[in-house]
Amino acid sequence: MTVEELIQKTDTLPPAPEVLPKLVKIMKDPDADSSDIVQLISTDAAIMAGVLKLSNSGAYSPPSPVTDLQDAVAMLGIKEVYRIVNLVSSGDYLDGALPSMDIGKGSLWAHSLAVALIMDQIAKDATDMEGLPYTLGLLHDIGKLGMHLGCGEQYVDIFKKVETERLSLDKAESQTLGFDHALAGSKMLEQWSFPEEVYVPIRYQYNPIEAPEAYRKLAGALHVANWGAAVIGCNDGRDSWALDMIEGAFEIEQSQLELAILNANEHLEKARKALGVGSN
Repeated sequence: MTVEELIQKTDTLPPAPEVLPKLVKIMKDPDADSSDIVQLISTDAAIMAGVLKLSNSGAYSPPSPVTDLQDAVAMLGIKEVYRIVNLVSSGDYLDGALPSMDIGKGSLWAHSLAVALIMDQIAKDATDMEGLPYTLGLLHDIGKLGMHLGCGEQYVDIFKKVETERLSLDKAESQTLGFDHALAGSKMLEQWSFPEEVYVPIRYQYNPIEAPEAYRKLAGALHVANWGAAVIGCNDGRDSWALDMIEGAFEIEQSQLELAILNANEHLEKARKALGVGSN
């Protein structure tokens, strides 16, 4: 199987999200304002309900009930509402278990959320696009879902390589299949009409030095944030110990990285409770 054949397996892969790719494009537009965001979110009842539910949760503790999207934007601001839409949308894809990789229900979402929280702190100077680091963190492992659904039976052989040859998961996938979950995720996101600012850094998260220069910092930050999530115990799965860290992937002061990891850990549990990650 090639990565292109995997992506074409529309009978097994989840349907493309409607709102999130359009929302990312709105955030790219310097002329866009809050009314554009409210109008887009209003087209999806499930996301709108999720935004209002989360806006009223203990994670935000509003002084008065938030009853509509305009209230949410006015109280929380565009960037925070953008984050909430990212969380609500990604939960549909990331909350389930991936048995082929020994990833339990809610674990992939929690890991992705931890990476997003770290990215939001360490990569904000790597792009002019508001909220992009957070989106990259949430979606960086979407390829694992595609691989589980499209070729999950291959992971018996892949994990033999991980465990007997001491390979990282991406390298074992590449040796077995000819591509890894980073490439599969990148192709899925491109197919789903996300802009290249999203799918290119995700493609190079394990080899950031090879990324196009315009996205090298974001890919490097993703590489480091993925490691940071593992430090706080958010890297479930049979390969949880098998992470390669490329020296010089992303320039950051050690104290700054440590603070970002600590802050992410502090906010993670509150977000997990508000979202009900892994419940039901």
